[in-house]
Amino acid sequence: MITDADKRRFFEDGYLLVENVVPESLCAAVRSTICDYLKCDPDDPRSWPERQSIGHGIVPIHHAQALWDLRQHPPVHEAFAALHGTEELWVTYDRVSFKTRDTTALGSGAAEPIHWDGQPWKLTGMSIQGLVYLTDTASDQGAFCCVPELYRKADAYLADHPEAADTRRPVVEEEQIEVVGSPAGSLLLWNRMTPHSSTRNITPNPRWVQYVAMDPIGDEAARSSRVDEFQKSMPPRWAIAQKVPGQTIPEAGGPAELTALGRKLVGINNW
Repeated sequence: MITDADKRRFFEDGYLLVENVVPESLCAAVRSTICDYLKCDPDDPRSWPERQSIGHGIVPIHHAQALWDLRQHPPVHEAFAALHGTEELWVTYDRVSFKTRDTTALGSGAAEPIHWDGQPWKLTGMSIQGLVYLTDTASDQGAFCCVPELYRKADAYLADHPEAADTRRPVVEEEQIEVVGSPAGSLLLWNRMTPHSSTRNITPNPRWVQYVAMDPIGDEAARSSRVDEFQKSMPPRWAIAQKVPGQTIPEAGGPAELTALGRKLVGINNW
């Protein structure tokens, strides 16, 4: 699925789009889970939430069965494994997004400032984030955007702009921002050193996304902690700290059913 040319593109540009990774059945199940949580009808804009927690339309659910079914879909793992160069990975307990039209937007610029999700000097090794588009998503529909040139020259840029490392927000006025829409079921992967955001949605159609990331396995303390979070349906600590409205602690329902692959991605079983 991931070719040598894809790998070169990822390491050169800091991101990669892979189409036809997740089937419609899994995408539809996640969309249904989002609607159940929001108590909305996907075909009735009047039922959609008027205000969203942050510009990306974050919906604070992490452990629903549909989300786990997508995470443990083998081609998703295969894509991350190909870029990491190992199948021994753990999956993050990330969340979903339902971003409706931004009626205040004057254009399809970034919904939030271009940023790194971590303090860039502390991002050691290679860490890969990702998302799955759950419906066909146009470039002006709240699509992912990033700045590949700042990824390519990150070391030099950060040396000249230490304040950007502290704020995690580079100055991008003179840089080209690439916007990446794609068909449903596409997996978009990016290096955490790639400054990114998502665009404002200026269309009548919502943007539906599930975030998913996988990184190499850690030590026993990390494994024990993440297994405990899974078994108790606890949001990850970073999500709790963000205090997104509507977040429940723990989340409703018991632990999701896992496949053999899913048990390894959690850390219950060893690779």
